[in-house]
Amino acid sequence: MKKLLIFLLMFSQLFILTGCWGDRTIIDQTLITGFGIDFKDNQYIVTVQALNFSNIAKQEGGAQQVPAPPLIGQAKGKTIQSAFNKIEERSPIPLYYGHVSSIVLSKSVIEDKMKEVSSFISGRPLLRYTVWIYGTERNIKDIYLSHSFFYLPFLYTTVYDPDERSRGSLILLSLKFHQFISRYSQPVGTVLIPLLDIDDQSFKEQKEDKVAYLNGAFAIAQKKYKGQVTIKDLNSLNFMKQENYSTPLLLEKDKVNLEVRSSKGSVKVIKGGKKPKYIINIKTEVTVAQNENHLNNKEISSKAGKKIKKEILKTIKIGEELHADLLNISEKPYRFDRHDWTIKAMNEVKVDSIKDIKVHVRILGSKAYKR
Repeated sequence: MKKLLIFLLMFSQLFILTGCWGDRTIIDQTLITGFGIDFKDNQYIVTVQALNFSNIAKQEGGAQQVPAPPLIGQAKGKTIQSAFNKIEERSPIPLYYGHVSSIVLSKSVIEDKMKEVSSFISGRPLLRYTVWIYGTERNIKDIYLSHSFFYLPFLYTTVYDPDERSRGSLILLSLKFHQFISRYSQPVGTVLIPLLDIDDQSFKEQKEDKVAYLNGAFAIAQKKYKGQVTIKDLNSLNFMKQENYSTPLLLEKDKVNLEVRSSKGSVKVIKGGKKPKYIINIKTEVTVAQNENHLNNKEISSKAGKKIKKEILKTIKIGEELHADLLNISEKPYRFDRHDWTIKAMNEVKVDSIKDIKVHVRILGSKAYKR
């Protein structure tokens, strides 16, 4: 009798348990992994990229013999939401945005429509604050149709994996949406949105691969577009902060090749003037990869220090021309001494704002070669 009562009690619970009859499986949805936003002729152009299952992960036994192309959708609208609505209305399978990990913006959007884009991304519940943000002057559709090597999934590209350590200095240009938000509204400093370009000459399989890569950045300061900079303009970022990867430092017309293993910069603010002055301290550790001119360690350290100082001054000068603090050194007085100067004074970071640049280069040794 006791067992019967227990059975009846358990059986009755089945009628009040919720089920999952309304849930969709993965195969019933189109997984959007990235999208782009352009603005032309007073209309937003939205481009979405979706990957099928053979695109999502590497296949057992290696890469595919036949590439599975990504699905590209595109629509126009007076607003960003209306453009997305048109894509969703015409899709035979519902679109799911919970796996979006990259957003590519055109130059025209970065110049004039960042407020609208920021509001849209923040308002979509399925879009995460950890998505990667990029800009481009290329056709966004071409960016999402670029290749990986050996028919590997599109997820194994710079667009979805900019933090790959082997890419060296490009890591410093990676930007997530929450990082953009934290800097965009600040009255000092600059946001650098990585610039995506396409290389169709360096690599070839059956035909020339079209590979997306980082080729500079768009600068935004005080919510205004300031201009475009190249990778070479931003070399000094490697010396302000670098760890867990190495980058080359070439001297003596490329005959002396150093590898920067770690580098850290600090900023000291000098008070007493109408605007802040700065002393920049750089501590860098390098190894010698090649030394055809047979320089001794003292000579290498001296020449490397001069090269690093030159790179930092170059970035500051370019920032002065753009009216943007590309190294974000103005954040130091803003955070700790904001009552000593006006916001306008703190934003005037020029070459003459730098009182001194002190560089200490430590040589760890030379690479050992197999004999």
